[in-house]
Amino acid sequence: MRFIQFPDLDLLRDVPERGALLLLLAALDLTDSSLRIEHPRLDIDPDALLPPPPPTELLAELLLARFAELRTLVARYNAAVDDAIGRDPHQDLPF
Repeated sequence: MRFIQFPDLDLLRDVPERGALLLLLAALDLTDSSLRIEHPRLDIDPDALLPPPPPTELLAELLLARFAELRTLVARYNAAVDDAIGRDPHQDLPF
C-alpha cells in the first residue's frame, strides 16, 4: 500500500473533487491488497502450470486491471486540473 498525502486546504477549496478522488484511490489500494490476499495466484506467473482458476479469481484479475486504469485516469485528471489552475504539482513535496 502506498502513502497517501492529503491535499492542503487551499487546494481543496479550489478543487474540491480532489478529496473525493483521494478517497477513491485509497479504496482502490485497499481493495487491490484485499483481492491479492484472497487470490495469491494473481501474483504468480500466468504461464505456471496450475489448475484453472475459479471464476472469482478471474473476476478479481479483471478488477485489478480496471483499478490500474482508474488510477491512471485519476492521475491524468489531477495533472490536467493542476495545469488548468497553474499549480506546480511538485510544490507539496516536503524537500
